[in-house]
Amino acid sequence: MVKASTVRAILTLAVMQHWPLHELDVNNAFLNELLSNPVYMEQPPRFIDPRFPHHVCRLRKALYGLKQAPLAWFQRFNSFLLHLGFIDKKADPSLFIYHHNTATLYLLVYVDDIILTGSNHFAIQTILAKIQAEFAIMDLGRLSYFLGLEVDYGANGIFLSQAKYAHDILDRAKLLDAQPIATPFASGIQLTNTGDPFHDPTLYRSLVGAL
Repeated sequence: MVKASTVRAILTLAVMQHWPLHELDVNNAFLNELLSNPVYMEQPPRFIDPRFPHHVCRLRKALYGLKQAPLAWFQRFNSFLLHLGFIDKKADPSLFIYHHNTATLYLLVYVDDIILTGSNHFAIQTILAKIQAEFAIMDLGRLSYFLGLEVDYGANGIFLSQAKYAHDILDRAKLLDAQPIATPFASGIQLTNTGDPFHDPTLYRSLVGAL
């Protein structure tokens, strides 16, 4: 999990130094990553071997929904970046720094979303070409959205907002038509443990987590 403070620090540095901000997206990041530990699964429906209907499959590569898939992807991507000369920072494992001659590059990765910025345009393009040769990665151009942060560019820098993120939370909670109030909790209401439980505890936990 990349730290929000790290994202803000890298964006601030890029703005102060007038560095370009590239947004990268990984296609099918969780597929086809080799697994380092044995993982077994039941035979999928309609693909059961009639000779061995009770046998299970041993996975050699990750699948979507597999708990080990994110770690398998990150370990492979991490190893490749270190091979290119990046240094991973222990304070935030999602931050990688590259120094070569006068070029300094910063790369932030969160699952399959990546920010790449740095002091040298040629070095950025060189590193980007090497990454794209190894992984199916798209250069989406100038950074516009990352981890719920919307990035708007102006003459004096960039403006960060979370309007879309807030809108999505309100939409999930079905509160788009709710009226705004000055405080998050209406005054005069007494909390009580009587009454009917909320009908969807999973939704409640998801909304609280999003906030």
